[in-house]
Amino acid sequence: MIDLPTFEERVSAIDEESARLAEVVSCVLDRPVASCPGWSGRDLAKHVASVFTFWSHQLASGDPHERQEPPRFEAGAAADAVGWLDAAAGVLVESLSELGPEEPCWNWSGTDLDSGWVARRMALEVAIHRYDGELAAGGPHDIALALSVDGIDERIDVHLRADIPEDRAAALGGPLCLSCNDVDAAWVVDVGGGKLRYRRRAGPAAAVVRGSASQLFLFTWNRIGLEELDLTGERAVAEAWATLPV
Repeated sequence: MIDLPTFEERVSAIDEESARLAEVVSCVLDRPVASCPGWSGRDLAKHVASVFTFWSHQLASGDPHERQEPPRFEAGAAADAVGWLDAAAGVLVESLSELGPEEPCWNWSGTDLDSGWVARRMALEVAIHRYDGELAAGGPHDIALALSVDGIDERIDVHLRADIPEDRAAALGGPLCLSCNDVDAAWVVDVGGGKLRYRRRAGPAAAVVRGSASQLFLFTWNRIGLEELDLTGERAVAEAWATLPV
């Protein structure tokens, strides 16, 4: 498997992807964002800005044991959605750069309670939302290869690991293999009965979904459908991915 991004590369990705998102969303502030139903471009910018603000507050608190509530914003504080996004991204990038990857910090997963976890999560969060913004503008671009591989792995090993035990109804109906066609990376995932089973390599599966790392990352977050990927095996198993908790 390709080497995953370093802490510094994740922080750089936050900076770069945020700038790209701010640029594109400024052109679609009042346009619907199809991949985020009910949101406009302005809503998308405010969402990312608020998430950045939340995690900057967790980093500043340095408490790995308890979630800290950030200060409430006045009604007009986020009126300039793009300005708020730019400012929030700057604070987050500066905080992470100063702290490095090992400072204590709470997160909802209960594992890796440090600033490195936040850098990874925020790099992937903003990359997906940059794609959302570009999709609304009509010209989406791929997510970088290493970041995409990191994102697939995080979707499985962090999000599903945390969510599946709380959702016993979630099920794929058989093992699903996610196989990248542009890098030597694959995962076989099975979900059922409140349990997540997976391995970071190709193997026997009821269905195999193949595409670029960027496509598979987007698929794991329900941004693209099976029609954009190569599928072999049981279609129902691959379609069941969209029913997993997000």
